[in-house]
Amino acid sequence: MPRRYLSIQEKVNSSKEYEIYYINKLIKEGWYKLESNELILDEKLKGRHFKYRLNGNSLSNAKEGTFRSGGMLIGKNKEQSNEYILYKAYNGCIFPLQISDIQEIYVKDPNIRIEGNKKEKVIKNTVYFKEPTTDTKFPVYLVSPATGNNIVVYYAKDNYHKDRFALSKKYEYAFRTRDWGFE
Repeated sequence: MPRRYLSIQEKVNSSKEYEIYYINKLIKEGWYKLESNELILDEKLKGRHFKYRLNGNSLSNAKEGTFRSGGMLIGKNKEQSNEYILYKAYNGCIFPLQISDIQEIYVKDPNIRIEGNKKEKVIKNTVYFKEPTTDTKFPVYLVSPATGNNIVVYYAKDNYHKDRFALSKKYEYAFRTRDWGFE
């Protein structure tokens, strides 16, 4: 009989010892708890990774303190009020999350880098892209910091993916600052 995979969510929610270990590990890796759940609506957090706990009041009937792995913040839908945020889970699905159902939120600080057992603050925010290997009819360009010429940094499979890439925080930062390179 094959062994059943246990997700981080399941491990944290089923073992108090593992929960303590995992939360401490997150903090050491540069995650921090938001002071207020409403701060999740801050536009500066778009594109950041987050995890959360439910407060036991949701329609899912999850117990108070139930840990969820979260994903990447998309932000709020323009038509929605400040009651919900949207996020992309690690399985690729997009979910709404009602802020009133959240007990606490952990957010990854993008300016912390872990190397071995050392945690250090990143001073330079240079972003790196993988050099494209196959071309399509949908290239995305950036100005080279060295030459000033346009260079393809991404080939999308269609216009939708081209636009999504061009709207990413990473691309916007590279476009604005010219502080980028290839890995």
